[in-house]
Amino acid sequence: MEISRYLDGELTPARQRVVEQHVRACACCGTMTARLRTAIAVCRAEGRRPTPRRVISRAEARIRALIAR
Repeated sequence: MEISRYLDGELTPARQRVVEQHVRACACCGTMTARLRTAIAVCRAEGRRPTPRRVISRAEARIRALIAR
């Protein structure tokens, strides 16, 4: 999807300008871009938080059980 590539900075400068103009002019694409930008920010912020010890313990126990089969 071009909007994803746009938000990731993967477009050429010329193509980026075209997408920016479209996103400003098209309410649907503007809304979708804003929501995707928010989702990306939330995912990045979540990735910085440490995994709770109880989650790690449950995952380790599950992996041991699968290996034991």
